[in-house]
Amino acid sequence: LPQLSPHPPDFSPGTRLTQERMDELGIFDSDFLWPEEQKLAAQVLINNEKGLAWNESEKGRFRDDYFKPITIPTIEHTPWMHRQPPIPPGIREKVINIIKNKIDSGVYEPS
Repeated sequence: LPQLSPHPPDFSPGTRLTQERMDELGIFDSDFLWPEEQKLAAQVLINNEKGLAWNESEKGRFRDDYFKPITIPTIEHTPWMHRQPPIPPGIREKVINIIKNKIDSGVYEPS
């Protein structure tokens, strides 16, 4: 782990942890932490910003050479022919966008 300074610097935005995202976290808006603790929290987040994600495209995956992909064994069978329940029209576009984002980020495979 990177060393932390006993006197952390003021927050300066990084590539993922932008000023807007830091404002969303509300670390500097609260009186819960002392000012030096707020700076230290910001330094910890900036040091580890590659581990933070605000959307599907920023989420990472484990490298295959560290963790082999899991294969779930199945047996040959005739799939049940149950019809999928319909997606309500009011949320249809939202559901489609979620599925497309999951496919683009590699979470889902297109079928």
